[in-house]
Amino acid sequence: MSTTTDPFGQAKYQVRFDWGAAGADRIVPGVHAVVLVDALSFTTAVVVAAEHGTAVAPWPSGDPEEAAAFAAERDGVVAVRRGEAGPSLSPSSFIDARGAAPLVVLPSPNGGALAHRLGVLGVPVIAASMRNRTAVAERLLALQAEHGDRFMIAVVAAGERSGIGQAGGSAEPGSPLADGTRFAIEDLLVAGAVIDALVARGVDHTSPEAAVACAAYEGLHRATRHLISASGSGVELREHGSGADTVLAAERDVTDVVPVLRDGVFNAE
Repeated sequence: MSTTTDPFGQAKYQVRFDWGAAGADRIVPGVHAVVLVDALSFTTAVVVAAEHGTAVAPWPSGDPEEAAAFAAERDGVVAVRRGEAGPSLSPSSFIDARGAAPLVVLPSPNGGALAHRLGVLGVPVIAASMRNRTAVAERLLALQAEHGDRFMIAVVAAGERSGIGQAGGSAEPGSPLADGTRFAIEDLLVAGAVIDALVARGVDHTSPEAAVACAAYEGLHRATRHLISASGSGVELREHGSGADTVLAAERDVTDVVPVLRDGVFNAE
């Protein structure tokens, strides 16, 4: 639990920032909303899906039978593997599969697993990407107005689980890369972009961690398209034929849709 005496909990700040499941555990106690960032590719896929009228249910990888049962109960489908025909973790697949299903259960070892975990908190969990970063800030301001008091926000970057890349590979058992969260510059930039949009609207009581993410975006915002494409995750996607996804992930403020996780499903609000 995060307390005012925990140096890593950021509890006294209105806008907090940390990485992965462990970071979320540190900063979410006491917040009124969570912003989740997994730019390449989970939250970008959720946003693009919402743009095209598709709801997404986040799911951890590794339990296909439960995912299929969840989808069947809601007249949905389970996402296919990246590169196969149909909706997948590739954001561009939701453009190609427009209208294929009203709900897609989207397994993901990073953003999907983290969203699934955060969904039990009982607060809005918002999927953010560069595409909707200003819309996310506006939605948070509206929630703050509804709340009628100081509104606490946790921004959580998924990062990459070490040894599990965009292509779905994994490290050898016992490898030092088999566990942990890898820093991902694309997530830092998108998290910073959301925080920057909040600060521009007067929500500026940021933790040092959130302030540094914001400063990274402010200093590099003109280069975000290149940086996201040239990041390790971006290069990996291009090598596997998914370069279009880095383009979608780098487009800034191109949509007003804000997917919010309620009852296990991200719907546009």
